[in-house]
Amino acid sequence: MSQRLHADALRRLLQSEHIETLSAPDLIRTFREDDGIAAFRPDGICQIDPRTGDRVLFNTSRARRPHDNRPPATPPSTFSPACAICRGDTTGILDVAALSEGFTFINKNLYPMLYPQETVIPHYLPENASEHIGAQAKPAYGLHFLQWTSSFHDRDWHNMPLADCVVVMQRLAALERRLLDLGPELLPGASGGAAYVSIIKNQGGLVGGSLAHGHQQIAFGSVMPGRVQDNRRFEQEQGEPFSAYLLRENPAEFAVSDYGPAVLLVPYFMRRPYDMMLLLKASNRRHLFELDEDELAAVARGWRDATAAIRRIMPQLGRELAYNVIVHNGPGAGLYFEFLPYTQETGGFEHLGLYVCQGNPAEAAIHLQQVLAQPRGEITR
Repeated sequence: MSQRLHADALRRLLQSEHIETLSAPDLIRTFREDDGIAAFRPDGICQIDPRTGDRVLFNTSRARRPHDNRPPATPPSTFSPACAICRGDTTGILDVAALSEGFTFINKNLYPMLYPQETVIPHYLPENASEHIGAQAKPAYGLHFLQWTSSFHDRDWHNMPLADCVVVMQRLAALERRLLDLGPELLPGASGGAAYVSIIKNQGGLVGGSLAHGHQQIAFGSVMPGRVQDNRRFEQEQGEPFSAYLLRENPAEFAVSDYGPAVLLVPYFMRRPYDMMLLLKASNRRHLFELDEDELAAVARGWRDATAAIRRIMPQLGRELAYNVIVHNGPGAGLYFEFLPYTQETGGFEHLGLYVCQGNPAEAAIHLQQVLAQPRGEITR
């Protein structure tokens, strides 16, 4: 029997079956009343790099995460402790939906990057030491969630039936919508009512994935991510969202797979071998919850195909499995997704903004097309 979170553990952890039923006070209370989360709350401030506008959130307590620290001299690939999620050693569950086998669920991040702080002065500074924070500092206030793709430990987007992937995407969209609907209540101090839902996936210790059990991270707060600012500026300067621009300008032969409402492609400016983007053809879309049934299915299929291809290609390259998925939503984006496999290290030139890519987009697109054309018995179409 595969390792998994069982139904009895689910019942013990369940605080809500559907995220749509929770009010803003309910959500804030579930975070503040969780002693485990409070012990790892972030510092509560955001600094901004004046050169780039990059936001920096501080959370010194995250360095104490037990699954980040392997025994000395233990290679990452051989370090596999018992899964805390499968054991039920996790936070309260706020949303659950049945899959063909098992279930997908959303809970609170035990080690949050954002937290509903009652004070914006970091706990390690005296209350009267606000001058030490810096003139450009902003309070970092919000909520941080995890969506577990499946209760089964060894199942994720790449090896689940498409119908199950659609359910996972639907629940992710439901969380996005609920947070934005409750934004003014959840973030009463936000400037101009600004609120941002940031959705990412880290797979593998080399790129920030601290747990092997497949999951997505969802952060909600008033701090604008740098890429949201970039997408917004692009739309203002170019007169169209980035996704519309790339759909028109990217060479047709760099397309990996067309799903009707969406297309998976290798961008002509590929920074690292096998970088991919999944673009909605309807560039007026801004959020997951705006997608219709066909668009949602296309996105789920593209996400599944991209991650399945990465998992097949990286071993061929002699690389440890590691990749990030970034959801670009909000103003200026046109809604698109980036799939970023860790196929090449980052060097000093890259930190200067000068990327040296050990591949080219034409060959990467051809190889990805070939990989996706191969039989995949682990996937049920």
